[in-house]
Amino acid sequence: MVLSGMWRKQEGPKDDRLRNITVIHDKNISANAVQDLCASVGWSRRDPALIAKALSNSLVVVSAWENQHMVGFARATGDQVFNATIWDVAVRPSHQGFGIGKLLMNELLKDLDQYNIPLITLYADPGTDGFYKRFGFLCDPSGVRGMFRDNER
Repeated sequence: MVLSGMWRKQEGPKDDRLRNITVIHDKNISANAVQDLCASVGWSRRDPALIAKALSNSLVVVSAWENQHMVGFARATGDQVFNATIWDVAVRPSHQGFGIGKLLMNELLKDLDQYNIPLITLYADPGTDGFYKRFGFLCDPSGVRGMFRDNER
C-alpha cells in the first residue's frame, strides 16, 4: 500500500474523512469492490470475472480506500511504448468533491510516466473535459475524433 502525499499540504485535507484515504497501486484488488464502486456512479454492471480479467490486463491500476471500503478507482491500458489510454476513473458519490479524483489522476499519471509513453489518451464523459484539462489533456487540435465499434449488440 502507498499512502499518497497529496494530503500533506500545509492546509491539510479539505475534509477530515480524507485523512484515512489510502492509495493502492495494485491490480490484485477485488472485482466485486470495483463493480460496487462503478454501480455507485451509475455505470452498467459488468461480470466480475471480466472485471478481474480487465484488471489483470491493465498497465496501471490505482484505487483509493477508506478503511476497507473502495472510494475511488482508475486504470490504464497500453503497449508500454507508444500509447496508453486511461479508463474507468470513478469516485464514489459520497466522496466526490474532496480531491480524490485529482489524487487518482496524479497517481495514475505518475505511474504511466515511468514508461515514458509519448501519447496518453482518454475518453471523457460530457461535462468532464474541464477536469481532465487540469492534467494537460486537450481535445485533439487536429480535429481527430474518437470512433467506436460496438460488438455488444
